[in-house]
Amino acid sequence: MFADLISIIYPQTCLNCNETLISAENFICTKCKLDLPVTDDHENPENSLFQKFAFERRIKSASSYLYFNQGGIAQKLLHDLKYNGVSAIGNSMGEWYGEELAKAMMPDLIIPVPLHKSKYRKRGYNQSHHIALGLASAFPESEIRSDIILRKKRTTTQTSKGKLERWQNMDNVYSDVREDITDKTILVVDDVITTGATVGMFCDKLIEAGARSIHIACMARR
Repeated sequence: MFADLISIIYPQTCLNCNETLISAENFICTKCKLDLPVTDDHENPENSLFQKFAFERRIKSASSYLYFNQGGIAQKLLHDLKYNGVSAIGNSMGEWYGEELAKAMMPDLIIPVPLHKSKYRKRGYNQSHHIALGLASAFPESEIRSDIILRKKRTTTQTSKGKLERWQNMDNVYSDVREDITDKTILVVDDVITTGATVGMFCDKLIEAGARSIHIACMARR
């Protein structure tokens, strides 16, 4: 009742259509949630995102929850998550997708792609960590670990770079893995994947450290 009273005084609106949300809705209304541009990647093992990593036999799957369309719902959600301080969007999106991913895997560890410490200080949180927290609700036996591999180099923005430049920009970005992950099945979590350079270099470190298998999940792909 208290929550309903607060919603009357301070109504929350859908980030996409600006309609007032009811108490059971988070960030977007039910209609807009039904209109989300879902990829169904998890139902197609050979999807186009997986093809970016298919050369590495220990990467067993790669899937995105949504397509990233300029000006679309996915972009609005992720923009507020990354740049407007609404970290809880990551938790909600992770929960939405976790229900689907749990049908296909059971990782030992869930590891979000880390931010450089300077970017973390500026933003105040790692958006991929909040996504991982949401995903973890579907994997009660999995452990979230954000501390076993660090981002040691701050790179320039990837947005305007071509594919080769993106991979070169990510060279030597991550630290070595800081503890034994031999024979672990790992779910790597990112927010948006374009060429796969960022998450690809990250997975290389996990593979070098002895991970048995890796699954990749992101909230949107371009």
